[in-house]
Parts: sequence; C-alpha cells; structure tokens
Amino acid sequence: MDHQSQAAITVVNLADGTLRQVPVTFGEPFRSGDIPQGNTVVAYLDGKALSTQADIKARNPDGSVRHAILTVVLPVLAGRASAPLNLRPVADTGGKRRSLSLEDLLRSGFDAAADITISGQHWHLDARALLQHTALTRSCVPYGRECSQWLSGPLVSEWVVGGPVLSQQGMPHSHIAVYFAVRAYGPAPVTRVRVDVIVENDWAYARDPQNLTYDAKIEVAGQSPYTINHLEHYRQARWHKAFWWGKPDPLYARQDSRYLQATLAVPRYEPVKLSEKIFREATQRIRKNCGPMQRCDQTKDMSNVGAQPAIGPLPRWTSAYVVDPAHQTYAWMLANSDALGSYGVHYRDQLSGQPLSVEGHPCATLVEPAEVSHCPVSPHANDNFPRCKAQCKSPLSANEAHHPSPAYVAYLVTGDWYYLEELKFWADWVVFQQNPAYRHYANGLLYSYTLRGQGWALRTLGYAAFILPDNDPFKNYLNRVVENNIHWYNQNYTDSPSANALHVITNGYAVGYPNHGNPETGVATWQESFFTWSVGNLRDLGFRGADKLLNWVAAFQVNLMTSPDFCWIMASAYELQVRDTKESPFYDSLRNVYSSTFPEMRGVACNSSKMAAALSKPRGYKYARNVMVGYPQSATGFPANFQIGLAAAAGSDVPGARKAWALFDSRTIKPDYEVSPQFAIIPRYVSK
Repeated sequence: MDHQSQAAITVVNLADGTLRQVPVTFGEPFRSGDIPQGNTVVAYLDGKALSTQADIKARNPDGSVRHAILTVVLPVLAGRASAPLNLRPVADTGGKRRSLSLEDLLRSGFDAAADITISGQHWHLDARALLQHTALTRSCVPYGRECSQWLSGPLVSEWVVGGPVLSQQGMPHSHIAVYFAVRAYGPAPVTRVRVDVIVENDWAYARDPQNLTYDAKIEVAGQSPYTINHLEHYRQARWHKAFWWGKPDPLYARQDSRYLQATLAVPRYEPVKLSEKIFREATQRIRKNCGPMQRCDQTKDMSNVGAQPAIGPLPRWTSAYVVDPAHQTYAWMLANSDALGSYGVHYRDQLSGQPLSVEGHPCATLVEPAEVSHCPVSPHANDNFPRCKAQCKSPLSANEAHHPSPAYVAYLVTGDWYYLEELKFWADWVVFQQNPAYRHYANGLLYSYTLRGQGWALRTLGYAAFILPDNDPFKNYLNRVVENNIHWYNQNYTDSPSANALHVITNGYAVGYPNHGNPETGVATWQESFFTWSVGNLRDLGFRGADKLLNWVAAFQVNLMTSPDFCWIMASAYELQVRDTKESPFYDSLRNVYSSTFPEMRGVACNSSKMAAALSKPRGYKYARNVMVGYPQSATGFPANFQIGLAAAAGSDVPGARKAWALFDSRTIKPDYEVSPQFAIIPRYVSK
C-alpha cells in the first residue's frame, strides 16, 4: 500500500511579506499507534523541534492519539513560501508551561460584540463582558452551558462564551443566541486573537419557533464593523464568521493527502489529478451565494433524486480536498460546510447547551403524525417540539437519504468548535427526526429509512462517534447508537438463519423497485453499494461487529462480479429482480436473479460482442466488450456508484473479493474523476 509513513503538514504563507514568530493552528488525525500512549506531538522543521502545543482530543483504544489540535510557531517564513513539517511523537513528561489565561486575554484590548435589530428593537451581546464574568466566577469547563474551554496551553487558549442576545433592559431574546469562540495566542501580553462569531436561531423548545428577519452588526475592537441587513434567519439554523484582532494569521496548514488517507479517517482514493476547472469553479462558487443563510453548492431540496454533487461517501468539494488539499479546495470545502448551517436540522437544548439528544428526549421527532403527548419510555417527559405559528418556511430542505457528510472533514483538519457542533447537530438529526417507535426510542435504530438513507446516516453517525473528543457529552451516546445499529443488522442478517441467500439488505423499502410490471420485486444495486461502503467504513473506523457485518453484505457485490451464474457486465445495472412478486420468497441464487432481470440475455455469452450489441440497441449508448452498464464513462454513473461498495467488499474476508476488484478494474471504460472525485474510492490494499 502506498502510504505516507509519517505524519506531515506543509505550512504555507498566503501573504506577500515575511512572517516571524507566527503561529498556525490546525486539526490533525493520526494513524493508530503513530503517537503512542504517554507521548505528545512536536513539529520538526529541517530536523529542529519547533514550539508546539498539542491539545489531544481523541485517542484510540490502545491509548495512541487519534486526533489532536496542534498549534505550531514558525520562527520565520518568507512571503508566499512554504515549510514542510514532520509531526513526531515525543515523550510527554507532564511538565507544562503556564497556560495562557483569561486574565492574560482580558489585559489586552480585545473585544467583540454582536448587535441584532429586529423590527426596530435592539439586542446586544458583548464578548468581553461574558469573558469577565467567566473569569470572576471561574465557571469555564470543557463543555459548559455558558463557557466552554476548548484549547488550553502556553501558545494558545480558546474559550467559547455566549447565550441569548440581550435587550437594553437586560432581558434575553427567546430565539436568537450568539456565541464567541475566542482564540488567544501567547505568550502574554496577548497581541493576536481570532474570534469566531456564531449566530443561532435553534433552541429546541423555545415557544413560537419562527424565521426572524434582522439587521446584524459585528464589531471587533479596532476594525470596521461587519454588517448584514434584512437577513431572514431560518428557524433551526445557524451561521458564523471569523475575525482577527491584532496581528492576523495568514498561514495555511496543508495536509498530506497520502497520510490523511492512511489514517483511515477518510476513504482511500485513486490518484486523481484534479482538473484546473475544479479550482476555478471552487474560487468562483465561494464568491457567490456562500454567505449567511445561503446554500453555496449544497442541493436546495436534498430529497430531489439524481446525481447531486453532495452524494457520496464525502461530497464533491470534500473529496476534492482530500485528493488535493490545495488552499482553493480547502476554502471550497469550508464554504460548503458553512452552508449546512442554513438547513433546519439544528436543535439545541437550552438546559444543557448541547444539541438535543434522544437519550434525554426519547420521543422527540419531526414526524408530525408520530408525535406523542405521553412518552412510553419516559412517562414524565413531553418531547413534542413547540408548533410554529408564524413564518416557518425555508427554501432549504434536508433529507436523510441524500444528505452529505456534514462538516466532518472540516472539523478534522481545522479543529474549530463551530464545525464540531455542526457535525453533532447533523448526526443527532439523522436519529431523532424519524418516528420514535421505529428507531426504538433512545436506541436510535435506522432500519426504517430507505437503504441509501441507512447507509448515509450510518456514515454520518460513524464519523461523528469516531472523531468527537473523548470527553464530549455526545461521544458515548453516538457510539452506543452506532453499535446498536450494527448489532441490529448482525442479528437480523449475519446471524439470522432466515436471512436471504443473496446477501442483500431488504428492510426500509430496499426491495421497492418494480420489475417487468411486478411492484416491490427489485433492489437497487447502487443503494446496496452505498450501504456496503458505509459498513466497510465503520469497519475501518474500528466499530465492533462491523467486520462481521461487512463479510455478510460484501458477498453480494463480490458474487455479482465472480459468480458463473451472473455476468459481471450487468453488476452495475440500476436494479435487479430478487423475487417473483412482493409476496414471494427471495431467490436463492444469482442464476434466478440474472434470468429474471435480463431475460433478453438468455443464451448470450457474458462479455461477448453479441452482448455488447444487444446492450447498445435499447440503451442509446454504443457498448463494447469489457464495458459495464449504466453510464460507464460518468463520474456519477452506476459503475461509479458500484465502485465504492466493491472497494469496501474487496477488503472483506469473502472468497474471491480481490478477484472481483481485479475484474472490475480491468474494464475498458472508466470514469474520469478529475472534476468529480466523490466515487473514486479504491480498496485499502491496492498500491497506487
């Protein structure tokens, strides 16, 4: 396998002038075992150790570092120059210099404030006042309701403070809240602060939830104010904007693509060389329609069918970043991660300050017919959300069957609190929005979704549970939800004597496609592929039971490619018939699947010129030998969809798994992924 052997990062000076003693902060995932327990991380430049602070957020079961937020001070870096850094383990002796404190920050001239004007009434929140209160009460904890300590050390400390905006009389607004993620750089005296200002309209149980139109002004001491007028802030939505006080930080930390993929935190991609077109498009799209309450490149209505650019293990912009972490793709990915804040999936619990949890609200749901006034698993709780009586419509609509991987990689490589919260909101939404009884209340089961919905929801939940900080209140909850789902599938398929012999997932309207006039007799191969990839991803991330489940579901993809009873050219067909009628039992062999789905191919040799000619007539495409069906040249066609499931299946223990991939890889026409790399996934074992 072509793996980068050591964690590395390249720091790029985006400015023209030379910088001296300048810090850069970034998120960094590590391959299991690379930073063993008892070690911390230090950055090296030309063999010399640099001043480094490692805020370790998550660890693997063996105690090695899984994810950390690193701050490194560059002694000098010329304009537009770059510096390659190696990240190495160093014994953690426990001797730490004094962390930068709130008192250090408050001795500086830093301040930031948000002013919101709604129907002529003014509302205000001031960061300095909140920080002073926190310093006085010493109330900041890792995940506090009023103040969260996010980073702490001699090079940088960060505090997140906020709450409802206040009227001139000091009364809190019932819907709008503002948070300030204040990142102060040392050493004291503080001369450099980054503040991320976050505006939310997302309380879960506030009376009369509604869209609110307002004028907003954000002021940072010594700078011109940022203003936005007549913004319609949709309910259950949020937006943010980062500012610098004092000396700015024009550095970019470029990930090493090979090492990033080697950590298993993201999929493994073909060595795609991105087209210049994608870089131009990224720059253009960021400049247009990527502001507050805009959708950027996200799909307006995610329930629309078709090849949306967000669909895939990672969306188009994020997979482009993983393949080539240039600053343009980085900015493109972050812009689209920001845009996810505009969708109405954000439900913050005002009591805890955390996103809503079905463990605390087992009957919460967005399905109106399923709402209950009396929760059978929590007799004294009423989990119904308040009704919207005013303006509640949004032009943006989320959908579990088509939602993108939300802000996961953005948090992975930035370490920003905003993206962590965004990931948590979406992960929780894919659980609680459904019928409480169907999900088994707090168990969070997903089996009632469409099959693609199950796959993408498992992806989102798995990534969140994997990367959340170990002390995050949601970490154990999301891990339990993922494990509950894996156990359910293993119980109902892997370990079930009554499971079908084809190894297809059949619940959640998976067998919902008509074949030859018979309703509910077919499965979509591409949806089975999405689900198989998702299970393989859970296996890569280390979830218990996922390896066993992968071996069960992978057999379908492998057998479509290698069975003598099925022609592999047809493995990427849109749908396959798996039973005679919706009341019939499932076929017990691929021979029956093939003959029932493709009766016109009886007597036609697999992968023959005669088969190519027979395929060309009804499909409007001139097929040749070694070409799979279903838009074979398209980066979002059905062979591309099939690719991700087979890539996961190829790494399973199913007999013939590697042979299946080799055959798939031998096809004559393959997609060109240089503009859309989201399905360009290959098995972990393949050498590039």
